[in-house]
Amino acid sequence: MHDDSVGLCREAAGLTYERVCGLDVPHTNSYVKWVGRSSPKPRRQERAEPVPRDESKQRTREALVVAALELFAEEGLDAPSLDAICDRAGYTRGAFYVHFPDRDALLVAVMEKVGEAFLSALFSQFATSGVEAPRSAPVSLLAEAAQRFVATIAAGAYPLMPPDRATKGPQIRPHQLLDACARSPIVRDRYRSLVEASIAHVAQLTLADQATGFVARELDAVQVGTLLVALVIGAQTMAEVGLTIDPEALGPAVIALLKA
Repeated sequence: MHDDSVGLCREAAGLTYERVCGLDVPHTNSYVKWVGRSSPKPRRQERAEPVPRDESKQRTREALVVAALELFAEEGLDAPSLDAICDRAGYTRGAFYVHFPDRDALLVAVMEKVGEAFLSALFSQFATSGVEAPRSAPVSLLAEAAQRFVATIAAGAYPLMPPDRATKGPQIRPHQLLDACARSPIVRDRYRSLVEASIAHVAQLTLADQATGFVARELDAVQVGTLLVALVIGAQTMAEVGLTIDPEALGPAVIALLKA
C-alpha cells in the first residue's frame, strides 16, 4: 500500500472514532466499517439541524432514569444490572458515567422522579387553592388527601405498596429501599428529604383543618404530620410481611382520632 493510502486510512480511522465516541448518544451504528478505507472521506450530506448539546445530555439522562425505573418495577430494586439498564436505555456505560458516578446516584435520580411526582400529584391541588383561604363549605383537607392517597394505592401508582400481592404489581419493596439507605448515604439522605417533605405537606393541611375546626387546635401540626407519615411507612412494612391492610378503612379512622 502506498504511503498516501496509508495516511488516508489512519486519518479516516482517527477521525471516525473521535466523531462517534465523543458524542453523548447511543453507539447503535457500527463505525468499524469506516476503518481501513483507502478512498477519500465521503462528502458530507445535508442533515437536520443538530440537537443542542445540553438538550442531548438531558435526553440521555432522562432515558437512563426511565430505563432504571422500568426495570426496578419489573424485577425489583437490586436485580437489574447496570449493563441491563444501559441496554434498555440504548446507551453505553460510557454515556452512563457522563451523568452518574455510580448506580446509587442513578437510584437517587429515580427516587427524585417518582417521589417528587407523587408528592406533587397528592398535594398540588391544596397548594394552588390556598389552604388558609376561607371557604363557604369547608371540608377536611386531611380527609381529602387521605382519599387521594388510597386511590393511588388502588391504582397501583404508589410504588411501595402494591394494591394486591396476588397480582403482578410494582416490585420495589420497602426492605429493598431500606437496604439501599443502609449502604448508601446519598440514598438515605434523599429518602429522608422526601419523608421530611411529606411531613411538611401534611403539617400544612393539619393547620388548615385546625383553622376550620376539623382537627383539635391543641395538637402540634408537625407532630400530626410525623404521626401520619409514620403510619404510612408502618403500613408498607405490614403489607410486605403479608398482614392485611385496608387503607380505605384505616384513613377515616385516623382522621376521626384527630377531630376536635
